[in-house]
Amino acid sequence: MENGITKKVIDKAREFMGIHRTGVRLLKIAAKIDSSAMPLGMIQAVFQAVNTYLGLFLMARLIDSLLAGDFSRAFFFGGMTAFTAWLFGMAGTVFSGLQKRSADRFLTGFYIMLRKKALSLDYETMEQPGTADMILRSERTAMMYGGLENIIRVYQGMLENFLISATAVGMTVALCFSRGRAQEGMLAFAAQPAVSALFMALISIAAIWVDARGNKRLEDKKQGFMREHTDVEGKIGYLTRQMLEDYQAGKVIRLYDMKEMLLDNFKKSNDESLAFFRRINAADDHRELFRGSVNSIYMVCIYLLVAVKALAGAITVGAFTQYAGALAKLVKGVQNFSWMNSRLKLCGIYMEDFLKLMDMESRHATGSIPVEKRLDGEYEIAFEDVSFHYPGSEEMVLKHVSCRLNMKDKLALVGKNGAGKTTFIKLLCRLYEPVEGVITLNGIDIRKYREEEYRELFSVVFQDFKLFAFPVWCNLTTGCERQDERIWDCLERVGADSLVKDMPEGLDTVLYKDKEGGVDISGGEAQKLALARALYKDAPFMVLDEPTAALDPVSEAQIYQGFHQMVKDKTSIYISHRMSSCRFCDDIVVFDQGGIAERGSHEELLGRQGLYAEMWNAQAKYYAEEL
Repeated sequence: MENGITKKVIDKAREFMGIHRTGVRLLKIAAKIDSSAMPLGMIQAVFQAVNTYLGLFLMARLIDSLLAGDFSRAFFFGGMTAFTAWLFGMAGTVFSGLQKRSADRFLTGFYIMLRKKALSLDYETMEQPGTADMILRSERTAMMYGGLENIIRVYQGMLENFLISATAVGMTVALCFSRGRAQEGMLAFAAQPAVSALFMALISIAAIWVDARGNKRLEDKKQGFMREHTDVEGKIGYLTRQMLEDYQAGKVIRLYDMKEMLLDNFKKSNDESLAFFRRINAADDHRELFRGSVNSIYMVCIYLLVAVKALAGAITVGAFTQYAGALAKLVKGVQNFSWMNSRLKLCGIYMEDFLKLMDMESRHATGSIPVEKRLDGEYEIAFEDVSFHYPGSEEMVLKHVSCRLNMKDKLALVGKNGAGKTTFIKLLCRLYEPVEGVITLNGIDIRKYREEEYRELFSVVFQDFKLFAFPVWCNLTTGCERQDERIWDCLERVGADSLVKDMPEGLDTVLYKDKEGGVDISGGEAQKLALARALYKDAPFMVLDEPTAALDPVSEAQIYQGFHQMVKDKTSIYISHRMSSCRFCDDIVVFDQGGIAERGSHEELLGRQGLYAEMWNAQAKYYAEEL
């Protein structure tokens, strides 16, 4: 029995320490956003604790002065009571304003910290579904239950209630050991220090124990509901964005008459969310009803004890209000401290995904070698027996690929879907790392170079490129210095200069209608802007993955005609399913089933009558007129 109790005590102590290890860690993170928040919260906690007892002290002196007929003294204490009420009221207003501004900083700082961490992770890690879910859950729980600022408020509340409880304990001891004038009878017996202390200890321990049990049950229920609720809110958020915010989805919704289906799903998720709140509110209501009953019984016992002390002559009538108030604060303070500790535990659970994300490390090695800046653009890149499979799969997408990129050449990568062309480019750009083999830059493993510097060598337009709801010039310069003459030159080279000139604000026009005043553009127009962005970066390597997939035939022909000029003095790599584009390239690599099947010029590959010739002849009838 004794060992069982000891084990429970040890387990509780470990749990308490674990909760506060997480809490302290979150405090350290919070301090990086707003270093003044924690000191401000602690000052406010002390201020509130002092205010709690100062009012009781002054009111007791006021009552005693009035009963004694000392009106000048009563006037003094009355004035002090009014002054302190005004002073603490004004201070409370100031503190509230400071905390509101701090909460705003935390809200912004938390989301910036979250996104900064996400952007610092390598592409391979970020592409994992679990990582995206972790970020979304972190955002949702912070929005619904409070983020880092909530940790500050919890510790502030814990300090305030600790000070209130500690002061109440001191006043309770003073009350219990005060001796009255009565020497005999039940009143004298009840007013004895030992009896008073025993009575106070028993009712306080009973009230605190019962309240702790109620807190534990409520905490268990909330932990069970929390994850379920955040998932439901995620569904509601997704449906809301699809129905109200994504104007492009609106076309599909109307054409396929999906309104009722979406509304039914929205109603179902909303009903689940409302059911959650009903369960939480019911649990809170039952908890408050139970706590109210316990506190009512406790208050009756308190007033009984204080009344006995007053009738026995141990304290004055004014002190009756002082001690009654202090004793009421004793259990209330302990209850609130316990509740704050439970709340801190829930905060740790709410912030669990956030902490996991902050602990997450990139899969890629961190290189330290700077990349040599060469004005002539002469960089030698080679794949040496490279094999690769995507995380979570054992199927090799690339198998023992070895090749060297010829500088200043125009290289075409062709092959059937799934042959490994785009994966080859992702490895080249160091978005992924080989499972076997190495990729070298100037004879050195690219993993040894600084990642950001290595990527500066590449201008890439993927087939699934992304433009943002920012001004045109922001999309093209991507954080680099704005040079309008250079921007217009890039736009002209891809045939998009007239498109931008016709926009309401020219280069300052915001793309897409996500923001007021934004303009919508077609897929082909967006692809031209993506090409202009790649040209603006002016990197030594130009990588184009299906760059004309969304363009009409005329625009495609214009791009091809200017292709040589666009990538002049650069090493260019070009992926396309349109075999006619290969005629513009010096070198062609044919991928098949994860390996390199053929390599050579257009004429050489046609002469071999292999896979390239087969693909060329299959498409020849579609572009015979061009030949």
